[in-house]
This record gives sequence, C-alpha cells and structure tokens, in this order.
Amino acid sequence: MLKRDDLMIKVATLYYEADFTQSEIAKRLKISRPTVSTLLKEAKEKGIVRITIQHSKMNANKQQEAIAALYNLQSVTIAPQGYGTLTNKNMVGSLCADFVEKKALDIESIGIGWGTTIFEFVQAASYADFNHLDIVPLIGGFGINNVQYHSNHLAFQLANKYNCSVNYFYAPAIAESIEVKNILESTELIKQIYQKGKSVDLTIVGIGNPIESSTYRQFGYISEQEKNIIKNAAVVGDALATFFDEEGNSVATTVSERMLGITLEDLEMAKETLILASGIEKAPSIKALLKKGFIDHLIVDKEIADYIMSAE
Repeated sequence: MLKRDDLMIKVATLYYEADFTQSEIAKRLKISRPTVSTLLKEAKEKGIVRITIQHSKMNANKQQEAIAALYNLQSVTIAPQGYGTLTNKNMVGSLCADFVEKKALDIESIGIGWGTTIFEFVQAASYADFNHLDIVPLIGGFGINNVQYHSNHLAFQLANKYNCSVNYFYAPAIAESIEVKNILESTELIKQIYQKGKSVDLTIVGIGNPIESSTYRQFGYISEQEKNIIKNAAVVGDALATFFDEEGNSVATTVSERMLGITLEDLEMAKETLILASGIEKAPSIKALLKKGFIDHLIVDKEIADYIMSAE
C-alpha cells in the first residue's frame, strides 16, 4: 500500500503529466474517484503541484502592475511586441486613444504635444461626440515641413474627431533666436496659450531622445554641431520644450533656450500626465522621467517596459 504522500505524487503525475482522467486514475490505482479529487487538491495545497499560467497577456499584466507599483503610477499599459518600429508606434497610439476615450467624459480639457507618436494617437482616435472637451497644443505649432506632426495640426485633427473646441499655439516650436523667443512670449496670445496649457485636465506628451530619435532631429531643428553640444551635455531625452539628463533634470542648450512651449517644470505641476513612447532608444529617457515621480499614466512598447524592469 502506497504512503499518502507517495500516492499523492502518483495521482498528480498521472493527472498532470500523463493526461489520465480522474476516473482512469481511480480505476488504475484501485481507489475511489472522490479520493483522487481530494489528493489532487491536497497536492496543490502542499505545493507538490504548482500551476502557472504561461500566457503573454498574463505576463504583460504582471509587468504593468510591477512598473506601476515601482513608480507609483496610476496606470501602465504595455503594447504587445509588433513587427517593426511603425507597428509598435501604431499600437502605442491606439492604446492611448482607448485610454483617452474611456476617460473623456470625466475631463474638460486635453493638452497634447507633437511628433510621430502623438500623430499615431490622433490617427487612432475615434469620431465621437465629446463636445465638452477643449484641445490645447502644448508646444509651438508652426512649421514648413512635416506639418502633419506639428501641434496645431494635431490639435485641429483631434478636435475635429471629437467634435470639440480647439486652441492654437501661434509660434514655432523653436524660435530663430532667443530675442525672437522673448518677443513672442511677451505677446498676449502666447501668454494665454501657456496658461491654458498649464491648466489642462490631462496632459499627453510623447518623449524623444534628441541624440538617437526625436521630433527635433527628424524635423531638422538640430544641426550636427548642436547634436554634439547636446551629447556633451549628457542629454538623454526631450519632452516638449525641455531637454533633460539621466536624472530627469532640465539641461540648457542652444536649442532648448529657443524653444517655445510647456517645460518639464510645468509638467511636474500638471494635474494629470500621460507619457507615450515607442522605440528602445527612448527607454533611458522614460527611465529618467520615472525617477521624477510626476508621471500618472504610462503607455510604452514591450522593449521599453523590459528595459525599465531590467534596469532596476
């Protein structure tokens, strides 16, 4: 006669590894069917049998919860691994649209940045009747090239989809000189848009890496000489009108001193902030901002999420 623990292991092995039914096990071992069920339950309680669910979505949920707990975030959403940079960015944009549209009835204003990731969010946004909303661009919105990625154009498109009001930022993202920037910032139009941008209910910002990948580089705002200056200044990321280092501290450069828009210091005071990013080159940028503790919601791709966890 087998000892109880030995019998338990035998039953568990036949059931979980040999795929015997409980009835077949009872017949084979000459015990009752209820006894088989009891032994299987006891095997789990004693840790002889441990069941783990190996599912990509389950793993992603655990990773989201872990990052949220680690950085005290209200929510974290990880886009599943795609097949290429554009696909990943599309997924992040779509997840942002889902998030915003679930939250839209509880807020009155949305501030948005610029760039390709914000563009994907706007493209993924549904046509809906959120006519109570007010859309506010958070960085200068004029430019000649790549107009579809500028803040004014994105704000207009989003407002058109949501059937709501829109504001415009009547200035370029980067002025020709500090003197021009100062003149523009002294106008009532710019003062008003700054004030609106600082007081929106939900701030949505895409994060870049000015050395590897950012809106500034793609639009040709950063020359090779300025790129070297930024690199030597240990800049790891950009957010709206600010460059920052690996500790999330603002870094002044010849480029950032000419930027017009909401700054990192303004973001730290925002009511609710959602950060978007796709691409492993932006992972150190996200990591740096997470240290600051002002991000409320994070939507990133799997590569960035893995980096955030592995860097701990």
